[in-house]
Amino acid sequence: MSPVDQTTRLQPAVAPGKTPKKAKKAKKGAAGGRQVSVAGHPRVARLVRAAKGWGGLIGFGVVALASAGAGAETFDVLLRALVGGVVGWLVAWIAAVNAGRAMVRAEVEAHREARIAALEAQQEAYRQRVADAEAAAEAARAAH
Repeated sequence: MSPVDQTTRLQPAVAPGKTPKKAKKAKKGAAGGRQVSVAGHPRVARLVRAAKGWGGLIGFGVVALASAGAGAETFDVLLRALVGGVVGWLVAWIAAVNAGRAMVRAEVEAHREARIAALEAQQEAYRQRVADAEAAAEAARAAH
C-alpha cells in the first residue's frame, strides 16, 4: 500500500471540468457580527435549559397525580402524564425564552447606557484639556 497524500484526502471531490464551490457566505448576524441572542448568552441559555427540564417534570407529575387520583388505569396515567410532560416542557420553554429575551435586552441596554456615559465623560475630559491648552496658549501670547 502506498501512503495517501493528506492534502488530497481533505479536499472535496470535484467533477472534471467543474470549478469547486465557493465558501458559503456568513449569515447576517453571524459570529462576526454584534448581534446578541438568547441561545448565545451563557446565563440565559442555562436558565432556558433548566426551565425546560423542570417544566417537563412538573407537567408529568401534576398530570400523573391528577390521572391517578381520578382512578385511571396505569397505562392511561402514564400516557396522559407523558403528554402532560411534553406540554409542560413546551410551556416552560416558551416562558423561559421570553424571560431570557427580556433579560438580554435589559443587559444590552445597561451596557449601552454605561458605554454612553463613559464616552460622554471621555468627551468632557477632552474638552477640558482643549480649554486648558487654549488658556495656556492665550497666557503665553499675553506674556510676549
